[in-house]
Amino acid sequence: MENQDRKRGIIIEAALKRFAHYGLSKTTMTEIAKDVSFSKALLYYYFPDKLSLYVSAIEHLMQVISRDLVKSIDKTSSSTEGIFKLLQKRQSFIQKYYNLLESTQIIGNELPDDLYEKFSKARAFETIIIGSLFTRGISHGEFEIENPKLATEIFIDALSGIHFNIMSKDKNIFPGKEQFKQIFLKERVFAEIFLQGLRPHSTQQ
Repeated sequence: MENQDRKRGIIIEAALKRFAHYGLSKTTMTEIAKDVSFSKALLYYYFPDKLSLYVSAIEHLMQVISRDLVKSIDKTSSSTEGIFKLLQKRQSFIQKYYNLLESTQIIGNELPDDLYEKFSKARAFETIIIGSLFTRGISHGEFEIENPKLATEIFIDALSGIHFNIMSKDKNIFPGKEQFKQIFLKERVFAEIFLQGLRPHSTQQ
């Protein structure tokens, strides 16, 4: 069983590198099999098709990113720093794995339930992180928030609104690299304004 898990992990790691570099459409199961020196039949033993392997690669990546994000935020000295660290990490993640994420556009309206579930979990995880940072900020006297849950929802909805507003000006479903630059810039400016409004009145300039 341990050997099977190890082989499965090796396949997922190799697939992740391929998908990240070439995207979903330009990656084949044959290439992944060659990368790990496994037979193609062995790949299909673990994954019935390329899409199921792609979903597993996405899940693995999100687990890695989540662990890295928690470690990075734990090292921040303030909640404000933690929020900006989250935005910076998310930006780095999208830039590094742009080809991997862009592949979801290829799948389009046929987004598998498993993949939709992974993205939903990622969003829920981000909500928990931001909510915990707001709560930490309250306990340390950094923020004054009557309803941290509502503040978290508004903050996330506004970030989504920035994304939607930029995308609504174009016919693309998935942002191009230049559009992402606009999104990242506006997210940072919005966060600065929003977090300034949460600080106790005596500390505001």
